[in-house]
Amino acid sequence: MGSVSADRGDLDEWRGMATDALRGALLAWRGELRPLAEELVEHLGSMLRRGDGSQIAALALPRAVHIGLRGTDPPDWLMAAASATYLAWDLLDDDMDGDPVKFWCARPAADRTIGAHLLLATAVAQAPLHAGPAGSAGLTRLYLDMVSTVTEGQLRAEVPLHVGTTPEAVAAGNDARSGAMLAGLAELAANVAGADGPTCRAAARFGRELALARQLVNDLTELASPRTSDLRNRTATMPAAFALQRTPPADRAALVRRLHAAATDADLRRRMVDRDLRPALADTRMLARLHLAEAIRLAGSFARRARGRAAVRSLIDYTASGFPVSGDGRSAPAGSAVAWK
Repeated sequence: MGSVSADRGDLDEWRGMATDALRGALLAWRGELRPLAEELVEHLGSMLRRGDGSQIAALALPRAVHIGLRGTDPPDWLMAAASATYLAWDLLDDDMDGDPVKFWCARPAADRTIGAHLLLATAVAQAPLHAGPAGSAGLTRLYLDMVSTVTEGQLRAEVPLHVGTTPEAVAAGNDARSGAMLAGLAELAANVAGADGPTCRAAARFGRELALARQLVNDLTELASPRTSDLRNRTATMPAAFALQRTPPADRAALVRRLHAAATDADLRRRMVDRDLRPALADTRMLARLHLAEAIRLAGSFARRARGRAAVRSLIDYTASGFPVSGDGRSAPAGSAVAWK
């Protein structure tokens, strides 16, 4: 796939389109909900202004699929549904992980949870309201299937890391959460663009592979960052699962305890990253590269237009830029992790 650069005007236009789409979908939020809606739109706009939008795959991916197939931006309702879905899950994830929330900070956690439910209800209403009677039922079913799978996957993720955690179990959880969400949004976009069945399925597989690569990159980079919620919460991540697999059974309980202690001990965490976890981090990097390479292969099935190829290129490059090149968490330059063809 050849290199295509995004036009600055096109970039500004799509970021404005995304925020305007969300603003329009939130018009039904009246009375005391209005300040919440306005804060959401401002937060999304602020996030999009920080880059080319590729950092928010839930928005950039359905846009890339639709442009790749049709050469035009997706309808506002699809971008609004994707935005509301992203914001709802981002909020729920932060609250569940005990991390500082990015919006609605002054609200109690219970209020934020109710707001997240309303965001998902807003998202699921978009196709019935705007897609037309012929296709809205199928699109709504796709969305509901995606949300149900992600929710079940999130419940599965609440099982903490333990001596019996395997890479296969972590992979299944990642697939049911991150993989299912981006696969579902990509498939929605392909259906809206009028693609045939095989193309819709290929777009969904692209979304899944991209999501799995991003999740693994996130697992790697968090170990070298101040954000230690995975260690603190005993989250079953792929580096931890690979490390357990490489550890004799009699020593696995001690490893689980040390990983948890590393959440509040920066020196211990650094030593583990540099020594104990080094082979597991290499395994995780390799797996992430394989998922990203498969995503690149699948992109040709729908990225048929120049603008679509540029949008896909941005998604791939953003993901590749996060690959740590060694156990210390240093990142590779953009695009260097996987060759772009």
